[in-house]
Amino acid sequence: MPSPTPVIVANLRRLREARGYSLSALAERAAISKSTLSQLEAGRGNPTIETLWTLANTLGVTFSELLAEKTGGVTVGEPGGGQVQVVARGRQSPRVEVYLMQLAPGEIKHSRGHPRGVRERVMVVEGTLRVGTTRALAVCRPGEQHEFDADLDHRYEALLGATQAMVTILYPQQWEDA
Repeated sequence: MPSPTPVIVANLRRLREARGYSLSALAERAAISKSTLSQLEAGRGNPTIETLWTLANTLGVTFSELLAEKTGGVTVGEPGGGQVQVVARGRQSPRVEVYLMQLAPGEIKHSRGHPRGVRERVMVVEGTLRVGTTRALAVCRPGEQHEFDADLDHRYEALLGATQAMVTILYPQQWEDA
């Protein structure tokens, strides 16, 4: 079983401690088991992309701040083929991050809502993607995009073959570095 990268382990522990959360408190706030969180901080386990997003949201940081060193990016993947790679992350306000998301044929990713005011714009590079909130799902083909309020639960579904999409996340003006 692959282990989380040392960067994720270090960032998770640093961010949790900076907010004064015990393992139990963070696990409860994120609605994940304490044993799962403990395994992650010990460098064991295999966190899903959804678990990492949930932890970032709960800690009040951007996804890339949990995953990356201050000067670089990282790719996280899951069994079944899905992966997310940090492509770029801005430092100015409003905060903007760009990811390359790859989904295996038929793969569905569910994402809990991000903090209030966060928006996503998804542009399909390859394949066909159903994306958005349950209130506003769109089917996009290469070159097409869909933008939605990402503070609601949303999903990404590869409809025809392997799918690649650029996901741009725009954080509200008041978002600050951790």
